[in-house]
Amino acid sequence: MVNKVRVNIAGTPYAIATTDSEKYILGLAKKLDEDITKLLDTNDNLSVTKAAVFCAMDYLDEYRKSTGSAENMRSQIQDYIADAARAKLAEDKALAENAVLRREAAALREQLAKERQRETRREERAARAAAETAQEQPAPEVPAAESTQTDETN
Repeated sequence: MVNKVRVNIAGTPYAIATTDSEKYILGLAKKLDEDITKLLDTNDNLSVTKAAVFCAMDYLDEYRKSTGSAENMRSQIQDYIADAARAKLAEDKALAENAVLRREAAALREQLAKERQRETRREERAARAAAETAQEQPAPEVPAAESTQTDETN
């Protein structure tokens, strides 16, 4: 919808047809009127047309600088997004490696537990075998010299 907004800039009335809101256009007109009036008040030799051209040059300068600044920010944002994507890939890779290492560690712990159980069973069998061997061997004989000495003292 086209709005017709009436404004007054540097003492001259203007009717502006726009799709922007009336409040927005009135704000722009107020800013332009203040800038032109400021230039006219500080320079008595300046015409309204020349003041308007200086304002237009100033606005164009601001626009180009802000556009360049916006492009620079877009470029930086793209760099940050690329860095974030690389970091996310590195994180995903590290998480995957971590999962593999956890599985390997669990398998090694399981293998170690089995080896300990085998070793314990071997030690138990060896202890039983030693005990059985000790039971099968006859009691050692007491040497004769010791028995005579025992008899003599009695």
